[in-house]
Amino acid sequence: MKNLKIKMAKEFESTVLETKNLTDSVKLIRFSLPEQFTFIPGQYLSVTRIAEGKKLRTPYSIASPCGKNFGEFCVKVINVGKTSSYLNTLKKGDKLELFGPFGRFTIDENSKPKDLIFISSGTGISVFASMIPSLLAEGFSKKIILIKGFRTENEILYDMEFQKLGKKYPNFEFHNVLSQPKEKEFENKGHVQDFLDKIIPSGFKGDFYLCGLSEMIEDVKNKLKTSGIPEKRIFYESYD
Repeated sequence: MKNLKIKMAKEFESTVLETKNLTDSVKLIRFSLPEQFTFIPGQYLSVTRIAEGKKLRTPYSIASPCGKNFGEFCVKVINVGKTSSYLNTLKKGDKLELFGPFGRFTIDENSKPKDLIFISSGTGISVFASMIPSLLAEGFSKKIILIKGFRTENEILYDMEFQKLGKKYPNFEFHNVLSQPKEKEFENKGHVQDFLDKIIPSGFKGDFYLCGLSEMIEDVKNKLKTSGIPEKRIFYESYD
C-alpha cells in the first residue's frame, strides 16, 4: 500500500469550480480532478504556489468523499499562513496547481470489521467529511460515532451533511461539543475530551480516529489510555 500511494501521486492543474463561506473564518473550495484520479479518504493534496521565485507546497486534506469528479478543501482563512490567504482570494474559474495525493492517515484495514469513533476539533473535521461518507457508501455496517468540537454555534461545520448521513444510515450518529456556546442550554458544553465517558459506549471494543490540534489529541489519547484503551487502537493526525 505504501508504494501504491507514492506511485499515484502526480502534479496537475485544477480549475476552481466553486468557493463558499462555511463560517466567518472557514471557506470551502471545490476544484476539478483529472479523469481516473483516485485517492484514499484521509489523504491530502499539496497546493503549489510561487513565492519570491521559489515553488512552495502546502498540504490540505481532501474534504470530499472519493468517487466524485471534484475535490474539496475546507480552509481556515483568518489569522493563517500565506497559502491559506492565497486560497481565500480564489474565485470560480481560477487555476490551481496541485500535487498528490499523499498521506497515511487512512482507515486501517484492521479497523474495518470494528465499530469506530471519530473525534475532531475545528477544521480537523474535514478529514472525516471524506472518510465517513466514503465508508458508509461502501457498505460499512458497524457502528460509527463522530464527536466534533468547536467554540461556538457559528463555527460548527458539516452539520447538514452529517444529519443527512444519520437519516440514511442508522449505524451513524454524531455529537457537537462547544467550548463557548452562546445558547445557555446547550447540552455538551466543554471540550471533546470532557465528553468521552458520556458518549463512548461502555465496553467499547472498536478503534478511534482523532484529528485536530495536537493539544486535543494528546488529551484524548491520555484519557483513552487511562481508561484501558491500548495505543494500537488509536489513530491520529494533528494539523498544528
